[in-house]
Order: sequence, then C-alpha cells, then structure tokens
Amino acid sequence: MATSAVHLERFEHNGASLIDEVRGLASAPHVVLLHGWGGNRESLRGIGALFEHTHTVHLIDLPGFGEALSPPAEWGTIQYTDLVQQYILERLQGPVILIGHSFGGRISVRLGARHLPAVKGLVLMGVPGLPQPALSRRAFRRWYIRTLRRLLIALTPLVGQKAIDWHTSRYGSRDYLAAGALRSVLVKVVNENLTESAQAIAVPTLLLWGADDGEAPVWMAERYRALLGGRAHLDVLPRKDHFPFTGTGAHLCGLKIRQWLEGVTRA
Repeated sequence: MATSAVHLERFEHNGASLIDEVRGLASAPHVVLLHGWGGNRESLRGIGALFEHTHTVHLIDLPGFGEALSPPAEWGTIQYTDLVQQYILERLQGPVILIGHSFGGRISVRLGARHLPAVKGLVLMGVPGLPQPALSRRAFRRWYIRTLRRLLIALTPLVGQKAIDWHTSRYGSRDYLAAGALRSVLVKVVNENLTESAQAIAVPTLLLWGADDGEAPVWMAERYRALLGGRAHLDVLPRKDHFPFTGTGAHLCGLKIRQWLEGVTRA
C-alpha cells in the first residue's frame, strides 16, 4: 500500500466542528485517536506514529481543543459522540479502531454502544464515567462540595459573590479552573454516568490503564471489565499514571495495542 500525504480535514456537524490530521497509509484500516480533556491531536501522536505504516491514522482535535472551535454551551458527550459518529459515517471507508483517552474514552464508550458496523474495536485508557462507590471518601467529598456550593448560592444575597468565588478557587479542579468557555460543558461531562453505554458495547475492547491513575483508579477499569464481560481485556501498566502514553510510555502503549489487535484479528 502507498503512503498517503499528510493532510488536515475539517468536519462540521450540529453547530460544531472537529479537525482531523490524517496520516499513514491510504486505503488501510483506520485508527482514530480521541484525546482527553484539555488535550489536542498532539496528545496521542506518539501512539499514532507507531501505526502509520499499517493503518490510516486520524489525530483528532475535538471541539474546543487544539484548532477546533468551541461547541455550543449545552454540549455533553452525547453531542461530541454524534459529531464523531457522523464523521466516521461520512468520511471513513473500512474498519475503524477507536483509541480514546479519558474524555476521548468517554466518547469512545458511547460510540461503542451504538454498534456502528465500521467500529471493530475500542482501546480505552484512563476513562472515568462510572459512579464512585456510595461509601467512598471521594463520593462523600463530592457530596460535601456540591452541598456547600448550593448553600452558598442560596445565601448569595447575604454573603455575596465572593463566597462563590472562594468555593470555586478552593474546590474547583484544575480542568474546571482552566475550562473557560467550556466550563458548562465540563460540568455536564463529569456528571454523566456511562454504565448503560458500557454494558451495550459489543466489540472487543482493550482497557489500558496506569496502575497509579489517580483520576480514574484501577477499580474503575475493573468495573468496566465486569460490565463488558468477555468482550474486554484489562492490561494494567506498572508505574504509569493517568497519562500512560507520555514519554517512552507511547511505545509501551503502542506495543500493547498492537498485540491486542493481533489477538483480535486471529480470533
């Protein structure tokens, strides 16, 4: 197969657009890489580069990141999924493997649940989206933060806006504080529950997880594996965090993905 020229594509749907940097082989199976929140198409470039000699590689800027303009304020992962789905349906010919990290993994979970004939497998890395155990410290902390904010909002006529600003700076996550125009989108995204979508996935799925992931702990990967049943394979990477593909980790992740793909193909 001949190597294709690198080119950028812009695709618009439902009031927003994505940017796709297309690399690798023409007329080959597709690998679509969806970055995490705050990232862009550079985030997963290290993994994508390892597949350019066997696949058509798509490095995506999702709406609001990289060179892609922000989506409407009411968007959540459903609308992002609609956009990526439509792009696959209209622009990609042949089998597709989705590789999604964190936020991009949320979109991949939803896409996997839609049973698109072209989507033949998923690679999910550090994907949140499942509820915390009811009695966990993290669940209690989230309840406390939300309850306090609601109370301060109700008391705004007495305590003023400074109390709300204090709460934001004290308890807002790094992503929330940096979200800017995407803040309403982020709030909607982090409160979505992907349990039903995960259960509906019917294609082979690789769960590639950092053992030290503090954003999406390994118990969440194990929960995804349970929801997917025999369709999922979990590979936990020692000494890797929420970004297992950084530095030399890209080669490790690429190796794990290729080994999994070869196993799926043989099966």
